[in-house]
Amino acid sequence: MGLPDVTSAGGELAGRADAPGGVGGDLAGRPDALAGVGGDLAGRPDALAGVGRELVGRADAFGVVGGVLAAGSGCVVVEGPAGIGKSRLLEEAAARARARGTAVVLGRATELDRVAPLSTLLRALTSGDGPLGAGFGDAGFGDAGLGDAGLGGGGFRVIERVGEAVERFTRSRPLAIVLDDVQWADELTCLALRQLVPGLAGSPVVWLLGRRPLPEQEAIDRLIEEGARRVPLSPLGPEEAAELGARLLGAAPGPSVLELVRGSGGNPFLLEEVLTGLRAEGRISVRGGVAEVVAGGVKPAVGVAGRADPVVEAAGGADPVVGAAGGGVELPAGFVAAVERRLRDLSAEARRLLEAASVLRRPFSVHEAAGVLGVPAGALFGRVEEAVGAGALVGEGDRLAFRHDLIREAVYGGLGAPIRTALHREAASVLRAEGRPPAELAEHLRHGARPGDAAAIRELRAAAEEMTAAAPSAAADLMLRALELARPRDTEHSTAPLVAGAVRLLASAGRLGEARELADGLGVPLTAAEEAQVALGLAEALKHLGDDRGVIRRTGRVLGRSGVPGRERARLLAVRAHALMMTGEVDAAAEAAAGAVAEGEVFAQVVGLQARSTVALFRGDLDGALRHAERSVELADAAGGEAAHRHPRLWLGAAMVALDRFEEAESLYAVVEREAGRLGTAWALPLLHRFRSELLLARGRLDDAAAEAEAGLRVAGQLSAMALAPALLGVLGHVALLRDETQAAREYLDRGRELAGDGPGLVAEELRWRRELLDEATAPGGAPRQGPPFGWATGPGGAPQEGPSFGGALAYLIVQEPWTAARWRRDPRVVACARDLARRNPGVTSLAAGLAHAEGRLEEAVELYRNAPRPLGLAAALEDAGRREEALEVYRSCGAAAGRARREVTGQGWAALTASELRVVRLVARGMTNREAAAALFLSPHTIDSHLRHAFAKLGVNSRVELTRQVLAHEPGR
Repeated sequence: MGLPDVTSAGGELAGRADAPGGVGGDLAGRPDALAGVGGDLAGRPDALAGVGRELVGRADAFGVVGGVLAAGSGCVVVEGPAGIGKSRLLEEAAARARARGTAVVLGRATELDRVAPLSTLLRALTSGDGPLGAGFGDAGFGDAGLGDAGLGGGGFRVIERVGEAVERFTRSRPLAIVLDDVQWADELTCLALRQLVPGLAGSPVVWLLGRRPLPEQEAIDRLIEEGARRVPLSPLGPEEAAELGARLLGAAPGPSVLELVRGSGGNPFLLEEVLTGLRAEGRISVRGGVAEVVAGGVKPAVGVAGRADPVVEAAGGADPVVGAAGGGVELPAGFVAAVERRLRDLSAEARRLLEAASVLRRPFSVHEAAGVLGVPAGALFGRVEEAVGAGALVGEGDRLAFRHDLIREAVYGGLGAPIRTALHREAASVLRAEGRPPAELAEHLRHGARPGDAAAIRELRAAAEEMTAAAPSAAADLMLRALELARPRDTEHSTAPLVAGAVRLLASAGRLGEARELADGLGVPLTAAEEAQVALGLAEALKHLGDDRGVIRRTGRVLGRSGVPGRERARLLAVRAHALMMTGEVDAAAEAAAGAVAEGEVFAQVVGLQARSTVALFRGDLDGALRHAERSVELADAAGGEAAHRHPRLWLGAAMVALDRFEEAESLYAVVEREAGRLGTAWALPLLHRFRSELLLARGRLDDAAAEAEAGLRVAGQLSAMALAPALLGVLGHVALLRDETQAAREYLDRGRELAGDGPGLVAEELRWRRELLDEATAPGGAPRQGPPFGWATGPGGAPQEGPSFGGALAYLIVQEPWTAARWRRDPRVVACARDLARRNPGVTSLAAGLAHAEGRLEEAVELYRNAPRPLGLAAALEDAGRREEALEVYRSCGAAAGRARREVTGQGWAALTASELRVVRLVARGMTNREAAAALFLSPHTIDSHLRHAFAKLGVNSRVELTRQVLAHEPGR
């Protein structure tokens, strides 16, 4: 069966990337595909360089796109309503990119992509005839890889692999990635865009994105805020629309045609549908170079204030009409009416085919359409040919698709509710029999299931759980639909698990208001077990979002009830313990954590032991912190599953850092990075960046610590998990202070304190401590404070309280930086705290050095610090001992400034690059990807990206090619 070319000049792209005449087609030498353009380009491949001139009324918009293409990197977002010409503009941009020798991959999202994680992006990049098809297939990104990314977790790691593959490909050839209709893109594709567009800014990659205004896509808005060029397409003006009409008809429009032009509202696709439909019916007459509509009896429609309205929507059984000057012809008005007119001559059977196809919402096979209609596939062959001949469908490989999604929407919108519901139910049955993914079935069950349908509820819930890791918002919608279908207070199946699941998903997707409203507005009393399930779903998400006081309130309310099952009680206590710790209620946190561990439920034990390790660290009991964390790791490794997803090695690494066992901590963090990628636990990445940045800060690697913290902030923003932002800002503020960049330090620390609040708690105390260090450094004369800026537990008469809780935040802060005690050594309580820490942790050299420093035994402190892994402590002791030159040398090796000494570097140019940035720049100039450079330097790829961003800014370059030229110019011998 031959499929005619249906590419047109005025509308958006026909078909998909691989459809005949679609965005992926080669326009060169295709006179049939360009028949409606005006003939200028037909058969002239050399004319493609100026193809943008043929876009009526879009010269400015194409100029912006062309500028980004000429620059070789960047991102453009083309916006406008359906039919306005976004896809046409992207098509011409793709043609220009090819003419420049740029490789082009193309994709288009469909409504079903929302429940198919990473499908929009991977479908484009893994297309068989695409320039990256073979390479990506070899790397495991084919259909199996898509399933792994979306449904088995690990989506964040797949995004990184995509970035690596694109980076490798662009070493030899520039690339344009064109994605249309991204308003339908799935959550993981949106996350990929948030990560890859800025992450590949130094590579020759151009991103061309098209979207409608609705549904809104926050990820694309963020890209625009971060520098992507927004190109809004407005309706064509009257003269531009008239010019398009002339090109479509090959003649100047007469008064009756101009009336239709005005009635199109400046929408190119609508105008094309009306004019080409009339021309196909022989109802356009061209005389003397002027085109008119011919027929008898014009019946103008009266619109607002008695004005003759050229376009009136059909209502009831009345035929819509379009007024024309003179003559007398009843013409379709509104797009739905235009489509109806285009398809009215189809047989009833062909129309049923289109109705079934409109429900499937994606390219479909003849077999699928036959299944929905309940007829043999062979019975549809004639109907398919009829629909293709009418220009409603086009071929897309071995599948069919609507020529334009507006046509599908018009057909779908014309279905009565009962018919639409029945077709969705049939579609779900057919797709279930074919073994399609649960997420795809769920979309049809959302529209076709009836209240109380137990099978539909089960499938919706299963699909939601399967999608949770990669698309929590779409998963939440499915869970809410399952809840709608469930009968209230069903005696056989409690709705509490559905509510709990929906609450958890809504909160983790950032829809916190909906989550709270659902949790608080059930309208029916819950048993203790049911309320516990709902509270767990919300508490875990609130903890993830940083609302620790909300966690304490929610869990406390439920734990106060009798009859809470042991499993739920243990888990509530575990998450409550972490929240209590973060709000400074250390004793209550210890009690809750002990209760969680005592219940004997493995997951709660793992999480509870993590909290106990943090409590012990806060109190200065380093052996206890190590012991609890090691037990947590042991239990998680043995149990696997959700317990392993909690990554207890992060807490074990923190204990190792406190014990000066830095190499072991780094090895543990490397394991967590690998496991997070394998398990798909992206939530752990900001926490990993936080712990790693603190380790690098302790090691005196200030540049790497700052880069790691910056990477953590970016990832936290991409995941909408800003609970860790205050701690990461604290690291950045402390690094800036050590570099003597006081204004930057003040901004970081004040922003962190704003986010963390002024209450007690581990992070809040840390930020206050660092802010006080800043105030001391910038005080007139540099006079030291007489005492520390924080409280601690005291006994009778104000003496330091003995026992495991001695010191409170002070003990924790001295563990982080033992030389802190020397800053406030005039206060005997500070020295007493340092002495107690050294006594209770006799194997920790840094604590012994810190005590000697605080007690004024400076030469002994210097020698102890030389045997410890904390060079900043050594520098501080050398400075206090009057050995200034030695101290300055150590400070400089760390990238810090000492006292009032400023680093003698400029803010721009090669000389401004730090040692860490130079190491990264040299490896990238040798052709390494970010991940390869990260492996060589034992850093994370995100940290490498942070260093590159700084290097690009200092050198004033925008690409790796320019960066390599700079390396060759300054270091020709390398």
